[in-house]
Amino acid sequence: MRLGQETEETATSRLFIGISPDTATQRFLDSLVDRCRRQLGRSDRVRWTGHANRHLTLAFLGETPDELIPRIEVELAAIADRLPACRARIVSLHPFPKGRSPLLAAELLTNPELDRMHEECRQLMIRLGMAPEGAVYRPHFTLARSRRGFAHLAPLTLDFTLRLDNITLYRSHTAPGGSQYVPLFEAQLKGDR
Repeated sequence: MRLGQETEETATSRLFIGISPDTATQRFLDSLVDRCRRQLGRSDRVRWTGHANRHLTLAFLGETPDELIPRIEVELAAIADRLPACRARIVSLHPFPKGRSPLLAAELLTNPELDRMHEECRQLMIRLGMAPEGAVYRPHFTLARSRRGFAHLAPLTLDFTLRLDNITLYRSHTAPGGSQYVPLFEAQLKGDR
């Protein structure tokens, strides 16, 4: 760099778009965690996801310039105005995404309304000049992480209907005990069915 030449670093945040679970869903997820804790015993090698960190991811934006956050909030408000609240079903509890994975998740059965929310977020990323993930969308709530994985827990078939009524922009902060997810913006889904 030449003398007198200034560099300006763009501030960025690690962002994702998701859905915050309602109280009834939190209680249901708590019951799953309690059941798994009883089966696993006292293991300090498992990091359980606290209420504040539970979410259903719609799109992972990754490192994003902070200057884009106001635009993302406006776009999410517009998406929330178009899309109605809907229902979905949690159908299984298992290591995610495969049997030997380090995550334990409650997976949802996808449906047209949830697929539309996911697609709206993908289109938002494209408008922002970002590349959406190419993997098949598998909606889930992560309940725990363990380097050893959860292959020793038998998968559990579930049938819990939950209400999806918001779209939330989260910032992920890396912390010693694991990432912390801070909601930056939330809009209630209020479109017509």
